[in-house]
Amino acid sequence: MNKVAIVGAGPTGLMLAAELALAGVPCRVFDRRSGPRTDSRAIVLHSRSMEMLDLRGIAGRFADAGAPLRGFPLGLKGASIDFSRLDSDFPYMLGIPQSRIEELLADRVRELGAEIVWSRRVSGIAQNEDEVRLEFESGGGPESFAYAVGCDGIRSFVRETSEIPFPGFPNPGSVSLADVHLDGLPMDDAYGELTDRGMLLVFPFRDGSCRVVLYDYTRAGAAVDDPVTLDEVRTSIAAICGRDLGPRDMYWSGRYRSESRQVPSYRKGRVFLAGDAAHTHSPAGAQGLNAGVQDSFNLGWKLAAVLRGRAPDALLDSYDAERHPVGAAVLTLTGRQFRLNTAKTRRRKALRWFAEKVVAQLPPVQDRLARAYSGLSVGYPDGTDPLTGTRLPRGTLTLPDGTTTRLYDLFHDGGFVLLGKETHDLDHVTAVRYTGLDTRLPATTLVRPDGYIAWASGADDPAAAKAALTRWLP
Repeated sequence: MNKVAIVGAGPTGLMLAAELALAGVPCRVFDRRSGPRTDSRAIVLHSRSMEMLDLRGIAGRFADAGAPLRGFPLGLKGASIDFSRLDSDFPYMLGIPQSRIEELLADRVRELGAEIVWSRRVSGIAQNEDEVRLEFESGGGPESFAYAVGCDGIRSFVRETSEIPFPGFPNPGSVSLADVHLDGLPMDDAYGELTDRGMLLVFPFRDGSCRVVLYDYTRAGAAVDDPVTLDEVRTSIAAICGRDLGPRDMYWSGRYRSESRQVPSYRKGRVFLAGDAAHTHSPAGAQGLNAGVQDSFNLGWKLAAVLRGRAPDALLDSYDAERHPVGAAVLTLTGRQFRLNTAKTRRRKALRWFAEKVVAQLPPVQDRLARAYSGLSVGYPDGTDPLTGTRLPRGTLTLPDGTTTRLYDLFHDGGFVLLGKETHDLDHVTAVRYTGLDTRLPATTLVRPDGYIAWASGADDPAAAKAALTRWLP
């Protein structure tokens, strides 16, 4: 029996497949499309997503393909979030088309030996205590799996067929997207303007083109299947900004209406949901793709531990327990930003000006916003210790032989790592002894495969470390 079925070959599904394949767990990715995506859709990788790719040694592939952008425009001209203040090896957001992200992740999946099956539409899902059974629209018979994960987007067939509710509401108005060359702005950072006519956001790509996001109040009622033309882009930009920014050579465009929804639970028996299938929200803050990738990074090592016989099925309940609150926080964050950016009453406009031009520019607020939007603030506290569940900081170790290594380079194989001045053998854990460390960590620290601290102690206590590990790998 194949171990895991992944429905959907977007960034969420591909990230999960890569994590499972790295752990030696057989999986298959099914997608109804005939082949890889050619349009860009989402266009940003935030710092925490880049750090997760760095934990697996592949962040450089993405950095080389994207454009580092220092700031995220909040809406009003000159109001932005400064990511350069982040304590990360990736103090920026990376402008990179989703099509390129998927291409690089698919390369990773194939390198690790997992299979992506195109033109394979799932037509039925049933589960019992022992397996999940998938049926397909055409070509071949049904297949059985130990678990199935729906990474198939906001209209998820897996979610609907599994009768998992998706409460929430549609956000008002349609947003126009266009990938173009823009002669009237420098392509060295993201840019935004917000006026009485609407909102413009610009995100440069590495090749000199950019993503234009338009919320034109006069076009907000347009149907999602109404084509976005270059003339519309030019007209809306001029109306919002009061000048022609010279859009040309448009090579992709689209229109959509966002929704704000979240499932009550990310798990139902042997079926899991991740990414837009589990939560969707307004595009404010470019959170969707990143939340999905981080869902998969959380779920992947847990599925692998269970399927390799290192942990009971109950470990998988921690996926929903940890990621559902994160998804809810993203809905709150993006909803607040969307409401501010689309305010029309005089009172709400005044509130927006004060929030974005005054409050958001205060250094402590900038720090908080940068960590929230970048994903660095995400943690999984359990109340046992202030460090438990926090993100592993960046840093460099000095080993007993005098050589040095980056902390994040210790996680390329996707396992637990025990850091300490002394080393002790623990099953399924890489123990690393160091003599020097250029970041602040306790004397002994156990770190999960996804780069979050599982346990820490100011003393060398192998018994306590082993007890902490049994919470995850009994």
